[in-house]
Amino acid sequence: MPDDTLIVPTILPSGSLHFASVQDDGTVGDVINSLSDLDEVKSDVLGDLPPRGWALQLIRKELPGRQWEEDELEALGDGVCLWNFFRCQRT
Repeated sequence: MPDDTLIVPTILPSGSLHFASVQDDGTVGDVINSLSDLDEVKSDVLGDLPPRGWALQLIRKELPGRQWEEDELEALGDGVCLWNFFRCQRT
C-alpha cells in the first residue's frame, strides 16, 4: 500500500526552505499547522516575538477597475486570519 503522506517544500518570508508532511488530501492550513509544530520555523518566523498576538492576512487579487457593492466589501471582512499559538481561527 503506498504512503499517503506528501512532503511539501515551503519557502518562508525570510527565504528559508522548510518541509511540511501532510496527507495527500491536505490543505494549506494543514501545511501551516505542520510547519508551526517545528521550533526552527517558529524561531524563523517570530524571531524574538512571543507566539501570540500576530496575524496573517489573506491576499486577494482582483481585476483593476472592479466595481464593488457595499455588501460585497462587508462580506470580505478584513482578510485577517487570527493566530493563537499558530492555530488559525477566522474572524
